[in-house]
Amino acid sequence: MTAPRRILIVRLSAIGDVIVTTPVSRALRQAFPAAYVAWVVEPRAADVLRDNPFLDEVIPWERTRGGLRLRELLQITRVLRDRSFDTVIDCQGLLRSAVLGRLSGARCLIGNVPAREQAHRLYTVRVARSQSDLSSRQRCLDLLRPLGIESTDRRMVVPVTDAARAEATSLLAQSGLDTGAPYTCLVPATTWPQKHWVEDRWGELAARIAAETRSHPVLLGGPGDAALARRVCARAGDRCLDLTGRTSLTTAAAVLAGARCTVAVDTGLMHLSVATGTPTVGLCGASWFHGFEDYERFALVREDLPCSPCLHHPTCDGRFDCMRALSVDRVLHAAAALLEEHGGG
Repeated sequence: MTAPRRILIVRLSAIGDVIVTTPVSRALRQAFPAAYVAWVVEPRAADVLRDNPFLDEVIPWERTRGGLRLRELLQITRVLRDRSFDTVIDCQGLLRSAVLGRLSGARCLIGNVPAREQAHRLYTVRVARSQSDLSSRQRCLDLLRPLGIESTDRRMVVPVTDAARAEATSLLAQSGLDTGAPYTCLVPATTWPQKHWVEDRWGELAARIAAETRSHPVLLGGPGDAALARRVCARAGDRCLDLTGRTSLTTAAAVLAGARCTVAVDTGLMHLSVATGTPTVGLCGASWFHGFEDYERFALVREDLPCSPCLHHPTCDGRFDCMRALSVDRVLHAAAALLEEHGGG
């Protein structure tokens, strides 16, 4: 296959999935230093790519949720065709991402087989998914094999800029944290209710972190998580700091990067914490945890139930038994072991 000159990465969403895909950008740049490498992504996830040194361009695509609209497709088609891509790597594997690859006009469209929604029918080069290595990061890197790239460098690429660090420092200070004081990030919410831990346990965890580790609990999340965060802080006492809804993704990355440790459910900020190198405890039940078992400086806490992972189809009538089985003691033990292993205890 001829070496590509103009490459498009397609991974539109979600935030965590975009972060997981970032090793592809490094591998492409190392293999083809003179190539033009762009990434098309939905705006809400674009910030994690803005400072990626291996990309020449980030192309935000604002689309209406729930389907493909002709007007939106025509707009993005003009944008993509203006750039004359010769190679597209579809790291998402859905119909909409494969359609974008086709609309770009590139002759080479690489994707996994099988793919959901019959997306693989649109690919010109099909790469079989590994049956032995379930890593989400490695699956994306394996898509580069038809280009002659054999990479196992799974490190995620989310640089934290000096400006973001300054913003994080200022925000923490405004919230009452003394400069240099240790803190632990807690991320209690995501969009799937079956991924949530028992709410009361977040309050107990925050209180015990403050009392037993002399580290301030700092809550992170989006604006929609504010009510939950207030309840957690009320249970935890006055040492709990609430930054929920007050950070951009870049500022959140800087806050996470400065933390002693992060405890999170499976959401974008969990993956972002790992990407910044912070020791991270992931609380998982419904999630396809196999995809991130290989994370660095990471402890997976989950209950091995026959129904887990259930993904979007819980069978426990709303009890979420897999998450309810996780005790505060178990989470604290995982965090302590992780910190001891990595010199942060």
